[in-house]
Amino acid sequence: MSSPGALPVDADHVLERPDLTNAPRSVVGSLRGALVHRPPFAGLAGALVCWWFSLWPSMLPRSWIVQGAVSAVCVVVGYGIGTFIGWLVQVSLDRRHWQLDPRVRRAAWVTLGAAAMVAAAAGVVLWPRWQNSQRGLVELPRISALQVVPAVAATAAFIGVVGMGFRVVWWLIRSIDRWFNRRVSGASAVVLTAVVVTVAAQLVVRHVVWDSFRSWANNVYSSSDRGTDDGIIRPTTPNVSGSPASLVRWGTIGRQGRGFVAGATTRAELRAFRGAAATLEAPVRVYVGSRSASSLDEQAALAVRELERTGAFDRAVLVVATATGTGWIDPDAAKAIEQLYGGDSAIVSIQYSYLPSWVAFLIDRKASAPAGSVLFNAVYQAWTRRPATARPKLLVFGESLGSYGAEAAFAGFDARTSLANLVARTNGALFAGPVSTNVIWGELVRERAAGSPAWRPVFHQGFEAAHVFTRSADLVRRDTTWAEPRVVYLVYPSDPVPVLGLKTLWSPPAWTQEPKAYDIPDRVRWFPIITGVQSVGDLVNGFYAAPGHGHNYNLDFVGGWANVTSPDGWTDRDTARLRSFLAESRRSS
Repeated sequence: MSSPGALPVDADHVLERPDLTNAPRSVVGSLRGALVHRPPFAGLAGALVCWWFSLWPSMLPRSWIVQGAVSAVCVVVGYGIGTFIGWLVQVSLDRRHWQLDPRVRRAAWVTLGAAAMVAAAAGVVLWPRWQNSQRGLVELPRISALQVVPAVAATAAFIGVVGMGFRVVWWLIRSIDRWFNRRVSGASAVVLTAVVVTVAAQLVVRHVVWDSFRSWANNVYSSSDRGTDDGIIRPTTPNVSGSPASLVRWGTIGRQGRGFVAGATTRAELRAFRGAAATLEAPVRVYVGSRSASSLDEQAALAVRELERTGAFDRAVLVVATATGTGWIDPDAAKAIEQLYGGDSAIVSIQYSYLPSWVAFLIDRKASAPAGSVLFNAVYQAWTRRPATARPKLLVFGESLGSYGAEAAFAGFDARTSLANLVARTNGALFAGPVSTNVIWGELVRERAAGSPAWRPVFHQGFEAAHVFTRSADLVRRDTTWAEPRVVYLVYPSDPVPVLGLKTLWSPPAWTQEPKAYDIPDRVRWFPIITGVQSVGDLVNGFYAAPGHGHNYNLDFVGGWANVTSPDGWTDRDTARLRSFLAESRRSS
């Protein structure tokens, strides 16, 4: 340190500082300088630390391109945090008229360079090892150590794009600050700059980025919803919507609705599992699209009339299903209940959106709640008008964003009230992969019995109404002592959908804490901000995970339905056999 009164050191050796001089500079030259100037020491140090922690395992293994994107975002965030900390340090030094000895600065740069080389070498070796160890937990094939090469390349490419974008934004902020500094005093300039930047940022995000995104999503997916997937043919059987006998026109159902009604389990498929001598029914599938009626109430009323037309209230089971954002209902869940009851079943749903669930979650996640409530209440009223001895079992189903809507008709002020509502008004419910904002799922997690982990909450408050299944093996064996009605949640510990939230940025999520789940690596740790960024990567990978992990519940619907309810004489052996049958059908299709 130098004595007081010495000139401060050139800040560029520690951190870039805004140039507040009045010297004229061309716009092009100023922008070029912002893009190509030497990065500050503190910014690079922060970037290195965040890059290293971005390699750490999280909820699911990451592909090279996802790892590249995650690392790039973490590097840019680390650079920004480091730059800000360095600025605070430099301001503190300047106020005391202190400067760092040049030898200290050189030693710091040498140390940072050495640390970067060691970290890079270790990361190249350890990242594929960590990924392969985690892949073994979630039944995915191992990756080659060479995958680190495209991961590093992707990181560099993403950093280039994102980093340049941030530098342009920073250049704009500095330009605004200089403009005010030439006209008003320093303190007033800072306040005016902060106000202008804040207001401009809100206007750009809200009226440019957000509105453009909404417009793009609505245009693209509205057009897509009017199409029909390849291989989907309008059904002729009268027991499904969209057929010539239906009250719902084929062209109004929507892309996902058309796929749903056309994909009803056929008699041939039922015979293939149950045998030629079995007594079989053609399953009922009722679906009302968003263009089939002008409001949710009218959609629900039309759905009830369609149920009555198809004789759905005379079936063994009637499932009220809330679709995901696009109007999709998991075909594995539908086929599982239809095979379980030999076709003596009915499923009803309505469309409330044509947007993919992740878009619907961002734009209007609450849209599924009124759709689920309106449909269930309409069906329930029609169901209760029938004699108790002549009613089908009334079941509720929802997956992912659909489970949010399916819960809505029963949500109370605590878990006990909510489960009591489900037990009183239904004969059972199956919810798979609930989103983090699900009301009843959140109540179960918060009010779980002491000692039970958040990824498998146990609820003991007066009655055993809800069970949470996290392993495929547990679903094959039914608990015969469990009284009906039953509520089943299928929630894999490695599914990021039920736990994703902004709080992960600043607070450790439960899945990182002990005891770790069976498919979560012991090495997992929580890092502020970093784990939140990794969680977004986990969400992307969750939809492509192996069955039994992530957000892939396809084959466990058999065990889920069998634990909710099953026909007389059904055995655990039948559950295992149907699961194998549907798995083979998926592979051959």
